[in-house]
Amino acid sequence: MSTPAKTYSTGGLIYGGKIKLVQFAKRQLQMADEDYRALLLRAGGVTSSKELTPHAFESVMAEFHRLGFVYTKSKRKPKLAGGSAPGRHSPAQWRLLEDRARKVGYSGLDDPRFIAWVKPRGKVDHPRFLDGEGLQRVLAALGSWIKRSSKAQGG
Repeated sequence: MSTPAKTYSTGGLIYGGKIKLVQFAKRQLQMADEDYRALLLRAGGVTSSKELTPHAFESVMAEFHRLGFVYTKSKRKPKLAGGSAPGRHSPAQWRLLEDRARKVGYSGLDDPRFIAWVKPRGKVDHPRFLDGEGLQRVLAALGSWIKRSSKAQGG
């Protein structure tokens, strides 16, 4: 049974999110330390989660699942592009940029044609590097383009 945590490996051992998931399962099942160590030894052949290989990790997680462990995703919302740092734009500004880019015929912010179009206007190599001032220039240029297009179509 696969797990949602990422697999990281150094020298055949897991770390990071996988170790945290093992510890989370132990807490959720309210296991005593000696029972937890016995499970690690029985299912993974180790006495510490830090000694688990990816294959042993899968065996340990299968045992946790057999004992009733249920992984539930965090209720926290994932962070969107943008940030709260001064000069950075908000997720709403990102959505506006993408909406305007699509209105003028690009497939999105990663469209190579859009990236090439943004370079001279935003003075960056990719839209993701736009600062607040560059974003405003690009949004204004897109807005003018949309306005010209709608006038040309008789709108």
